Order: sequence, then structure tokens, then C-alpha cells
Amino acid sequence: MKTLKIQIPNMQSSHCQMRVNKALGTILGATNIRTQSGVASASLPMEATSAEVISTIENAGYYVTDIEQENEITFSETESTIENGIVNDHCLD
Repeated sequence: MKTLKIQIPNMQSSHCQMRVNKALGTILGATNIRTQSGVASASLPMEATSAEVISTIENAGYYVTDIEQENEITFSETESTIENGIVNDHCLD
């Protein structure tokens, strides 16, 4: 998953925010969708593209001026085993 912060200047009212929230919800796997005046954020599968996000928002009647990906750190036991030779989370501290 990746979390995107999306600048949408013409999304100001609560009605507009609701429309964008609903539109972003149509992207397969979208979660944690939040909207506020001029900005939306959503957690999306890694496969989701910026072009898909922009198209979805434009189809709802709004325009995007910027998309940035917020940094996320994820941990999986498998990665720990392969990269560090250990499987217990407490061994990483």
C-alpha cells in the first residue's frame, strides 16, 4: 500500500469533498480516504497509478495540481527472515 496526498484546489465545500471521497472509493483497494478543503489523502495498492487517480478525480468534476506519496514503513516477517536472518520483531530493536 501507498498513501497519497492529493492537491485538489476546486474541492472546497463539504459536498465537493463527499464527491471526491466517493470517487476515490471506486479505485480497487482504496482505504483510509480523507478529504478536507483542497486536499485529499488515500491509501492505495501499489498498482494504482497517478494517472488512474487523476482520471478518477477529473471524472468527478475536479482537477489535481499535485500528488505526493507519503513515506510508509512496512514490516513483514518474511523480509526480516531474508534480510536479517531473524524472525522475531523484538530482535530488530
